[in-house]
Amino acid sequence: IKALEREIQAHKREIKSRDDTIGEKEKKIYELKKKNQELEKFKFVLDYKIKELKRQIEPRETEISNMKGQIKDMDKELETYHKSNAQLDLMIGELRSKLDSMQKEILTQRKVIGDQESLMRRCKAELHDCAQVIQQPALLEEKISLLHQQHVVKQAVPKNDVDQSVQNEYARHQQYLEKTLHTLKLKFTRDVKEHKSINRKLMEENIQIIQEISSQRDANKLTKQMLAAKLGDYKLRKQRDATPNTTSPRLSSSNSIVDGEVLQQMEMNKKRIVELRSMVKAMEDEVVNSRSAVGGEGILPSLN
Repeated sequence: IKALEREIQAHKREIKSRDDTIGEKEKKIYELKKKNQELEKFKFVLDYKIKELKRQIEPRETEISNMKGQIKDMDKELETYHKSNAQLDLMIGELRSKLDSMQKEILTQRKVIGDQESLMRRCKAELHDCAQVIQQPALLEEKISLLHQQHVVKQAVPKNDVDQSVQNEYARHQQYLEKTLHTLKLKFTRDVKEHKSINRKLMEENIQIIQEISSQRDANKLTKQMLAAKLGDYKLRKQRDATPNTTSPRLSSSNSIVDGEVLQQMEMNKKRIVELRSMVKAMEDEVVNSRSAVGGEGILPSLN
C-alpha cells in the first residue's frame, strides 16, 4: 500500500508538473497570438503604404509617356523643318538659275545696244563729214550716194518695217524688266539673309531643346532608380526588422523622405514641361510669322 501511495504521489507530482508545462505553453500560445495580431495590423499598414506609393508612381509614369509623345511630335516637327529647308534650298537654286539666265540676257541686250550706239555714232560722224561739203554739190552727192550704199543698199529695210510705237513699247518693256530685275536681286539677297538667320536661330533652339529633353530623360531615369532603391531598402528593412516597435519609426521616416523627394521631383518636372511647351509654342509662332512675311511680299505687277 505504501508503494502504491508513493506511486500515486509520484503521479500527482508528474501531473502537477505537466499542468505547469501546459500553463506555460498556453501562456506562450497567447503571447504568440497577440504578436500575430500585432503583425497583422503592421502588415495592413504596410500594404496601405505600398498602395499609396504605387498610386504616387502611376502619375509619374503617365507624365513620362506624355513627354515621350511630345518628344515624338517635336521630332516630327524637326523633320518637317528639314523638309521645308530642303524645299527652300531648291527654290533658291531655281531662282539663282533664273537670275543667271536673266543676267546673260541682259549682257546680250547690252551688247546689242552697244552695237547700235556705235552704229549711230558712225552715222553721225559720216553725216558730219557730208555737212562739211554742203557748198560743193558734186562732192556732196558723191558722199551721200556712198553713205546710201553703205547703210541702205547693203542693209535693205524690209517692207514690213517695225512701227515706231512698237519700238517704243519694246523700249518701255525693256526698261521695266531691268527695274524688275534689280528689285528681284535686292529682294533675293534680303530673303536669303533672313532665311539663313531664321534657320540658324531655329537650329540653335532645336539643339537646346533636344539637350534639355535628354537631360529631362536622364532625370526621369534617375528618379525611377531612386524609387526602386527606396522600395528595395524598404523591403529589406521589412525582412530584417523583427518587432513593430523598432520598424515603425524607420518606416515612417523613410516614407516621408520618399514622399518629399518624389513630390519635389514631380514639381520640378512639371515646371520644366511647361517651360518646354512655351518654348515650342514660341518657335511655332515665329516660324508662322516668318513664312507669312516671306510669302506676302515681292508680288510683281503684270505686263500690260
